[in-house]
Amino acid sequence: MADSSVKIEALLGILTVKLQDDNFVKWGYQFQSVLRGYDLFDFFLGEIPCPSKFVISPDTGITKEVSAEYKEWVRKDMALLSLLIATLSDEAMKHVIGCRTSHEAWTCLQERFASISVVRVNQLKIELHTAQKGGESVDKFLMRLKNIRDQLVSVGERISDNDLMIAVLSGLPADFEMIHTVILARDTALSLKDFRAQLLVAEGSIESKMQSLSSSMAAMCVQGEGSSAQRYQGYEHGESSNT
Repeated sequence: MADSSVKIEALLGILTVKLQDDNFVKWGYQFQSVLRGYDLFDFFLGEIPCPSKFVISPDTGITKEVSAEYKEWVRKDMALLSLLIATLSDEAMKHVIGCRTSHEAWTCLQERFASISVVRVNQLKIELHTAQKGGESVDKFLMRLKNIRDQLVSVGERISDNDLMIAVLSGLPADFEMIHTVILARDTALSLKDFRAQLLVAEGSIESKMQSLSSSMAAMCVQGEGSSAQRYQGYEHGESSNT
């Protein structure tokens, strides 16, 4: 059994995610990580069975005296059940009403949200492979896809760094075609850190060209307006002379 000195109620401040219909993967990952870190998750798995309720005497057999081990187990299990309930939304809480142990509540949540979890995993996979950069910066786009990858990895999906980089490259606009070709043509593996650095360089180069083009077009417009004004003034002057 876990160390009784652990104050279970203190863990509530660490569990920041509340279970909703669409975040079972994220919630479960945080909840399991925290509880395993304090050697308390075995209660939820049913791997720490409840001791005998009554003291067993070698002479008289089962007595009417409630054992200290049973009281301690119930106390800790109720504290864990309360902790679990505190991380549930109002909607999710309906599925554990009536559960008497932490293991029973955990099992109910698994049965209720497992199918939703599978659907969410499929949604994340589609999102990873169809995401587009749009108006985001390269950094924000890369971080968005990395967060999707991290959620998939947390539930056992194998998404390598190379898979992530290909997904990012696929979502970049045509302006990044050159860096897209260069990276895919490499014979050696590229780290995410170097990948990010190369994308940032490419982004800076593209922005610089766009600024230069904008300046050139602005200058042309100014020149065009000046020429038009001169022609108009010449026309007025000629008209006045003819008159």
